[in-house]
Amino acid sequence: MEQEVVQTRMADISAAVGDLCSKLKKSPDSYQAVIFYAAITYDFAELSIEIKKHFPNSEVIGASTAGEISRDGFLNNTILLTTMSDPRTRVKGVFIDNGSKYPVASRNDIENALSAVGIRCNDPSSHKDAFAIAYTNGVFNAEETILSNFYSIIQNDNFRLAGGTAGFTGDEAKTFVSYNGRTTQDGAVMLFVKTQCKFDIRQEDIFNPTGKSFFVNESNPMKREISRFDGMPAKTAYAQKLGVSEAQAESMTFENPFGRMMNGALHIVALAGFTPDKKISTFARVVPNSTLELMHIGNALEKADETCNGIKSVIPLPKFTIMMSCITRALYFERENLTSKIVEKYKNAFPTFAGFSVYGEQLDRMHCNQTLVTVVMGD
Repeated sequence: MEQEVVQTRMADISAAVGDLCSKLKKSPDSYQAVIFYAAITYDFAELSIEIKKHFPNSEVIGASTAGEISRDGFLNNTILLTTMSDPRTRVKGVFIDNGSKYPVASRNDIENALSAVGIRCNDPSSHKDAFAIAYTNGVFNAEETILSNFYSIIQNDNFRLAGGTAGFTGDEAKTFVSYNGRTTQDGAVMLFVKTQCKFDIRQEDIFNPTGKSFFVNESNPMKREISRFDGMPAKTAYAQKLGVSEAQAESMTFENPFGRMMNGALHIVALAGFTPDKKISTFARVVPNSTLELMHIGNALEKADETCNGIKSVIPLPKFTIMMSCITRALYFERENLTSKIVEKYKNAFPTFAGFSVYGEQLDRMHCNQTLVTVVMGD
């Protein structure tokens, strides 16, 4: 397995793609997969087409970002491109359009893409030598729908999926994902990987449970809103658990998200804000009659060590690494002057890596927030 990572800040798209390709070591036909991440300042549709022109025989997927990640750190306003090349690995992508409205319409395309690399649906062993990378648009709250549709197709709950919600910067809420030059603002792209290489997929969150919990009396999962906790308005209950006023609680949401217990583990649900009638808006779905744990931020550097050491215990010699890290983590690292220390830990663990700041993370069936999802491959 071999990975290359290149980046550019050239504004002109043709010149930018030319610059990226000039930095690669191999000819375009050498790469099975090409993955790119681009700041929203670029014309994403034009960029997607231009990159595909340079890699006509590769599977090419991409996503818009809220920042890019490489050995140079947490970046902004760049195009980051990474490649995958390995004779023991087969890849195939799939394009899912209108994902928030008609996710089932892509069923045949997904089945065909899985079949193309030799992944069989309803095969209890399919997860042993295959996995999926998925990037989803971030405006239509369709992550859970797309994940549910995929797992209804693959029919193997052990099949691994690692993904990120495309990001954006600025005031206009728009995100893009693309497959082989085709772009959508409402859907997803998936890359199916069948390989003889070892691989590790995991999630890191930097939060710890406080022992305080909420019972969800009323919520609207589709709108991602919580109305009432423990028989009182959601905002009121949240502030009481924190031991502060409701006004003070508004500035404490990042350090104190919720944890959902699913599949035997706590998964982070971030707070998006509060409505005038004291509802809580979230970045993931919360169902009524469930229980949420109040979480509190822990030591990010210790968590990074734990993640890197865990990966190295499975993949002693990493050769390919991609990261999907929540934008809130990047902002927190910057605010606490931790960015360079975090990046240094990544550099010590992985010879090369590429990633982007996302608006949500997907791990298997779960859509979460404020975490890091990694895919690492080695010989």
